[in-house]
Amino acid sequence: MKSTLFKIQEFVPEHIYLKRGEKAWELIDDRLILTAETLKGLFPQGTMTINNWLWAGNRTESGLRTPESKYYSETSQHSFGRAIDCIFSEYSAQEVRTYIIDNPGLFPYITGIEDYNGMGWVHIDVRNSDLVRIFKK
Repeated sequence: MKSTLFKIQEFVPEHIYLKRGEKAWELIDDRLILTAETLKGLFPQGTMTINNWLWAGNRTESGLRTPESKYYSETSQHSFGRAIDCIFSEYSAQEVRTYIIDNPGLFPYITGIEDYNGMGWVHIDVRNSDLVRIFKK
């Protein structure tokens, strides 16, 4: 599926977009796209940023990660197109995480959340699991 609120470049690194163009949507889990759209709708003020390399930004590895990525891990949900790390211009990462955790019915596909002290981004994933895992340090 394609998103109506995001460009594919926001989910994939530049080299994948250059190879696949719009076909890169095939690499992103539909549940992740739906969840990102839900988040953007629930936090409408300002911007929600995943990758912003398209606009000369510095976020290049916050969606799909390939072996060329500095942060690649063969077992990371990012490697399967099932995770994003996003930031919000008008909301703190902790505020968004708390909202997600407190309102699980609004986010039926989220099965992984990182909630590390001081973390400035929101990591969510839609791993294949019946359990919601909140990873804390």
